[in-house]
Order: sequence, then C-alpha cells, then structure tokens
Amino acid sequence: MGLQLLISGLALGSAYALLALSLVLTHKATGVINFAQGEMATFATFVSFALWSRYQPPFAAVLILSLPLGACIGALVERCVIRPMMSSPSVNILIVTIGLWITFNSAVGWIWGFDPHVMPSVFPSTPIDVFGARISQSGIGMIVVALAAMLALYIFFEYTRFGTAMRAATMNARAAELVGVNIASVSTMAWALGGALSALCGILVAPVVFLDHEMMVSLLLKAFAGAILGGFNSLPGAVVGALSLGVFESLFGALVSTRFKDAVALVIIVGALLIRPSGLFGVREGKKV
Repeated sequence: MGLQLLISGLALGSAYALLALSLVLTHKATGVINFAQGEMATFATFVSFALWSRYQPPFAAVLILSLPLGACIGALVERCVIRPMMSSPSVNILIVTIGLWITFNSAVGWIWGFDPHVMPSVFPSTPIDVFGARISQSGIGMIVVALAAMLALYIFFEYTRFGTAMRAATMNARAAELVGVNIASVSTMAWALGGALSALCGILVAPVVFLDHEMMVSLLLKAFAGAILGGFNSLPGAVVGALSLGVFESLFGALVSTRFKDAVALVIIVGALLIRPSGLFGVREGKKV
C-alpha cells in the first residue's frame, strides 16, 4: 500500500513538475508568469489527438510529435503576443496571459467541442505486481518520461552553447547582452521549451483525466503550488516542490479525504508565501531603490 501510494504520488508529481518547469522557464527568461501555460498545453494535446484520430500513427509517435508542436505554440505566443508587450507594466502582461488562457480555452471548445474525449495511452493499462503492490504501468511510464525530459533539459543547459547563453541571460540579462548573447532568441527559446514541456504533460495526463477543454486547470494550480514551494526562480526547486506535492497529495487522499485534494495546493501556496516567500530552493532577489 505504501509503495503504491508513493508511485502514484510521484506520477502525479512528475506531471506537476513538467508544468512547473515550463512556468519557471518562462518566468526566469522574461519575468512573465504565464497563466495560459495549461491552456496552451490543452490546445497542443487536442491538435495531437486530432492528428492521431485522422492518421492513426503509433501513439508513441504522437507523444514525440507533441514536443515540437508545443514548442511552436510557445514560440509563436512569445513572438506575436508577449514580446510586443515587454515594455508595458507587468500587470498588463499578466492580464494578457489571462486573456490568452480564455482564448485558448474557447478555441478548444469551438474547434473540438466541450465534451470529453477518451485518449489512448502509450503505456499498457494492466497493472504490474511489485513487492506485493499493484503498480500502474502508466504511472511508472509517466515518471520515466518526465525524468527523461528533465535529464534532456539538464544536458541542454549544462553542455550546449545556447543552453549556457540562456543560463547567463537569466542570471544577468544586461551583462549577457554585452558579451553577445541574443536576449530575444533566449526569450523565444525559453517559451518554446516551456511549450514543449507543458505539451508533453498534456499528452501524459490526458489518458488519465480524459481529454477536455478544462483538463489542465487543476494541474496548473498544482504546478504553481509546486513551483512556489520549491522556489519560482529555481528549476531544481520546482521539480522537488512538484514531486513533494504529488506525494503529499496522494497520501492525503488515501489517509484523510479525496474531497479536499485540490485545496491542499492552495494551502501550500499560502503557507509557502507566508513562511518562506522565496521557496525552499529559491534565492531572495534584491531590488535597487
């Protein structure tokens, strides 16, 4: 029972972590908190579902295709909507992301309808026996895919030229620009990576929660909670916070009640902001006055 709850919690946390990473990436690169991240993932997932329904390729191919599809959506949003707004007050950009949330949500309903769809999973549905516990293969698969995506992101930032440039730009954009880093390209790449990660999250969770226009609303809340708990300016912190939230939510649902699992995320957000606003791994940022 304990192992089953742990795997279930880590699977939930892996989905939250992918979305939390996308939120932190875009925030670190552009200072924008993107409330439309979940709806962008929903849109990418519906496009992937439409392609699968029409051409019936192996679903693993759909999973891989979701990455460039989500990246294109993220890059287009940054280039066409966010970049022209960057000189505006931050509250204006915040309102724009909320508008994007509504726009993507409405577009999904208008194109594909508001009824839920059953989406196949790339993983077998039959549970396996591990030390006497019945473990879902989809849960294990979700953890493995999320860890692979995180490893690829780590290699990109640590061992590629553009990844190093992105790290420099997020630390000190002015200094990075003086040594030749193209800040506009960094911004676009951050939104593209965020879009790819969130689309991957959508493909993984859609077979579990059903595919509909509001499937990412709850996940976005949990991703925000995980990112705030770990630190909104720390990629490793976002992962640890999201995984911790998933495990805690799984234990809370089994030992206390499943009715208040969504409320747990709100309590964590409020508690983290009150006790440690910078998060467990975040660094308090000073401002010149």
